[in-house]
Amino acid sequence: MMTTDAEKSELAELAGFRASVSGVLNSAICGFNKLNPFVHGIGIAAMAIFILMVLFTFTDVILRYVFNRPIAASVELTSMMMVIVVFFAVAYTQLSKAHVAMDLITDRLRRKPQLVLEGFANLMSVALFVLVIWQLILNGISSPQLTVVLGIPFKPFILIAAFGCTLLILMLIRDSLQNIFESLRYKGKLWLLMVGIPVLLIIAVGYLLATTPINMSLPVMGIIGLVVMLLLFFTGTPVAFVLMAVGLVFLIYIRGAPAGFDILGKSWFDTVSSYGWSPLMFFLLMGYLSFYSGFGEDLFRIGYRFLGHVRGGLAMGTVAACTAFGAVVGDTLSGSIAMTAIGLPEMRKYKYDDKLAIGTLTCSGTIGMLIPPSIGFILYSILAEQSIGELFIAGIIPGVMCAIMFMLIIYIQCRRNPTLGPSVPSSNWIERLGSLKSGGPIGALFLLVIGGIYAGIFTATEAGGIGAFGALLFGFSMRRLNWQRLAHALAEAAKFTAMAFTILGGATIFGYFVVVSQLPITMAEAVAAINVPPIIVLIIIAIIIFILGCFLPALPLILITTPIFLPIAKTLGWDLVWFGVIIVMLMSLACITPPFGINLFVMKGVTQKPIDIIYLSVIPFVLAFIVVIAFIIAFPALSTWLPYLLH
Repeated sequence: MMTTDAEKSELAELAGFRASVSGVLNSAICGFNKLNPFVHGIGIAAMAIFILMVLFTFTDVILRYVFNRPIAASVELTSMMMVIVVFFAVAYTQLSKAHVAMDLITDRLRRKPQLVLEGFANLMSVALFVLVIWQLILNGISSPQLTVVLGIPFKPFILIAAFGCTLLILMLIRDSLQNIFESLRYKGKLWLLMVGIPVLLIIAVGYLLATTPINMSLPVMGIIGLVVMLLLFFTGTPVAFVLMAVGLVFLIYIRGAPAGFDILGKSWFDTVSSYGWSPLMFFLLMGYLSFYSGFGEDLFRIGYRFLGHVRGGLAMGTVAACTAFGAVVGDTLSGSIAMTAIGLPEMRKYKYDDKLAIGTLTCSGTIGMLIPPSIGFILYSILAEQSIGELFIAGIIPGVMCAIMFMLIIYIQCRRNPTLGPSVPSSNWIERLGSLKSGGPIGALFLLVIGGIYAGIFTATEAGGIGAFGALLFGFSMRRLNWQRLAHALAEAAKFTAMAFTILGGATIFGYFVVVSQLPITMAEAVAAINVPPIIVLIIIAIIIFILGCFLPALPLILITTPIFLPIAKTLGWDLVWFGVIIVMLMSLACITPPFGINLFVMKGVTQKPIDIIYLSVIPFVLAFIVVIAFIIAFPALSTWLPYLLH
């Protein structure tokens, strides 16, 4: 078919238009990119401030314990520093693409639909944080609130939060422009779809909120909110942003715009500035300092010396090393990443089966969530108002049981098929005993943190700061840390801290909506009315969380499910420490459960293996983990005996 001169002219004009728009967009993107070093710099500066907070906490404990002269304003100063850390780092987290998102489906799409969903996520996030900044500025201007001891006004710190969110918006706008720039390469008006969908959705939501509310019971509204939340997760929008947006919209629908916007403006800031959440920040820093000091590699060498000569011994040694490394890290990823760097080359060197090696490395890190200190137990302790110290101790036996079960699975597989994990040359006892020296820092940090709590030297909240100080001291004194490694540790800690506290802020807003919907109370009353044994109810809850864990990341999983199921646990009179251990174990399991377990995708990137190979490699360990959870459910004393003993 011949192209007419008019059509050729029209195509030329269109090409010229695309070229001119692309040029403008490219210039704008380059302008935004000039902010990247600044955003990166203040993220690291925020964590450097946090190092000062660690030193401050250490000094406060020494002054109180030795001289009985504590620093009166320690809680206030720590809370204000937390605000600076999180809101200075939140834009850097976006710059690093570190905000948690469920991207398994979006990653499998072709680039065109990916661009549409990415544009949707970015523009919706921009709209959300414009509202957040608006409310923060209003609160900052009108806030007369002062801290109790020092009389420091809250206003500057609220405005710091608004400044951090402004940088976040700039990063989101940059990402939106990059998406539009890329869309211009395709024929048609893809960019109109990218912009039009979120605009139409905002108009539709605004219209819905402005009309008369539909006559619907509050619990039904709660269920609808949960469904909408899950659907938005699958668009690839960061989990924290979805929680904020859904919570805001449904709160406005139920309670009205003033109440909804008021909660939006206060809840995230109040969460970040809450001293009760400081252990999460402290222990995260402690873990990254230990990681970059290479303490994990030391533990692997101990496992290598003691177990390498057994069939599957290197894999078993990895499990043991991850369990020990859990004494200084509180998440599921650090142990796996630390051991992979040294363990995977060693196992491949001795012809270990890749599935066994990768499965071991992927799953062993989950034990770090159970061995104290644990991020999961910190989150649960605050949500359920339980003792952090008791929960820490309660996780030891279940954590050791998981380690034993993993090692048993490895032994059975290698016993049936010796080629899966051949033995390595045996080490003599001099080499074995000599390797134990390298495990000294981990043992010392564990005793410092847990021993200090139970000796009454410092509180569980302060223990994280003391542990981070200890990790910093060991790292520099052993020459494992230098300024470059410290900068990397601070950057990683900044990203994860901002990500975690943004999810906490979103979960707080969403939690308000869940409470207002009366869904937890309705569920608790319904369960209490069911004529079945409490153990059946617990199994049902565990199955529900397990299924959700196949799709939700671990951190939002515990923040969403705990407020829903905690009233049921209280109604049935369960021991909340025991219930917390089960919740945290299910949270850990979610990290390795296909299809969405975060450890699976991190290990895919580290090992460069197809995701289906990763899925197959973890199945035996997932089953082993489920067996341990079943034991904890059947025999509560396995998790409550140690805390009871220490009373």
